[in-house]
Amino acid sequence: MVITFYSNVTVKDEVLSHIPRLGEHKVSFFRLNETDLMLEQAGDTCILFADAMAVVDKKIIDAMPDLKLIHSEGVGYQGFDVAYASLKGIAVCNNKGVNDTAVAEDALLLMLSCLKSIITGHQSVYDGRQIEVKKASFGVIRELSQCTVGLVGFGDIARAAAKFANALGARVIYTNRTRYPQLEDAYHVTYCDMDALLEQSDFVSLHVAVTDETREMVNETFLKKMKKNAYLINTSRGDLVDNEALLDALMRGEIAGAGLDVISPEPVMTDNILLDERIKDKLILTPHIAGITNLTVKKIYANMWDNIDSYLHNKPLKNRVN
Repeated sequence: MVITFYSNVTVKDEVLSHIPRLGEHKVSFFRLNETDLMLEQAGDTCILFADAMAVVDKKIIDAMPDLKLIHSEGVGYQGFDVAYASLKGIAVCNNKGVNDTAVAEDALLLMLSCLKSIITGHQSVYDGRQIEVKKASFGVIRELSQCTVGLVGFGDIARAAAKFANALGARVIYTNRTRYPQLEDAYHVTYCDMDALLEQSDFVSLHVAVTDETREMVNETFLKKMKKNAYLINTSRGDLVDNEALLDALMRGEIAGAGLDVISPEPVMTDNILLDERIKDKLILTPHIAGITNLTVKKIYANMWDNIDSYLHNKPLKNRVN
């Protein structure tokens, strides 16, 4: 069987070390900027594993007539033409649930880092300004137990984040397209609509997929509804945020700051408008590493092999999205 990896993340040796039985098959590896080369050399692909940030469109699907399964290496698949794949009888799967704890940890890290102004404080020590910053911080820094954490979306990652926030004493509220009253007591969360969440939250944490409805949902109107001392947390996808609107809100002091693991477009280049030096002290950034702990990677490869094996033995696929 022909298996192809189309990714900027995958490392051949690492994949083969985690899934040694791949050696029984014809396996190829291509980066995202090698689309034409992939179509030239791997047109007989049966299973395509694609970077969660990849575009798998009609052109790629039509160029692989033997394609039976498109599998995200991560959780996201917004660049996959799922409708066309379905029309062609091709299954589409992801790795739902493998990184919920890891990403929730990063969301908590960003929240605490925002409260403690961790980057500014770190630099102040190097600059010999420790006492100056310490004096300025006296009686100013809030604890998470004093805060309301608002979760936009309530999937696996948001639920894990709710547990962490509850453990530190925060009040947790959520909004979601579907309400889950049966889960609210277990996760100690309260449901509200979006406007109420934005009005009450000290942290607005994004946990939704990118769709036509959610793309750039964090726009000027959204940000103006947030509290002036609130922070935006995004460990989901950069496409959820209108960069210009966020820059403007930070410049004007309409929100206190933001903690971002993701910024659009990726890869993030030095000319991205959110890297403006004028808002540097209002941002805490991690380089889209929230979901790639060593435990998560083990879970990802185990799930991928399970679906290869399921395909080979005509068994139901895990986490099929179409």
